[in-house]
Amino acid sequence: MNPPPYPSDTKAKGWRFELDIDQVMQSDTWAVASPELRPWLLMIWTVSWQQVPCGSLPGDDEIIAGRIGMKLAQFAKNKSILLRGWKLADDGRLYHPTITQRVLEKLKNKDKYRKFRHDILIRDGYRCAYCGAENIPLELDHIIPRSRGGSDNPENLTLACKPCNSSKGAKNLNEWMDGK
Repeated sequence: MNPPPYPSDTKAKGWRFELDIDQVMQSDTWAVASPELRPWLLMIWTVSWQQVPCGSLPGDDEIIAGRIGMKLAQFAKNKSILLRGWKLADDGRLYHPTITQRVLEKLKNKDKYRKFRHDILIRDGYRCAYCGAENIPLELDHIIPRSRGGSDNPENLTLACKPCNSSKGAKNLNEWMDGK
């Protein structure tokens, strides 16, 4: 068997599950699956994203069938297609290389985000850019909200305490200041 590809406590908290539809439709599994089975494949991938560790499935057919809402007999009949590419690891869970790759990318981005946030904390002096509050939890705020075309570049990010960030919401800085 193989060791699990990442820590057993890996959760998808806050991670969006995104499918590369071109990759899905070009996959051999999609090609051999009947049109009736394809929604079940999507359900298996989605359910695996919600598991702990993220991107895995329990090594138990009855539990997998129950989680996706499929009758066990139907699952058993179609298991070779539904679990095509999934491999059992030493922790007794199943992992698929494509889903594993997505989880590893998210973990890498999480580490980058921590460093990125740390750099902004240092740059902005560990205080809210709007009210000056210190020694409290701070959040990253988009000066120009993403919903209005703002970027995730450091120049568009600053630190805000929760009350200021909540109050500002999706307003740009000028609108928010005019309303105060």
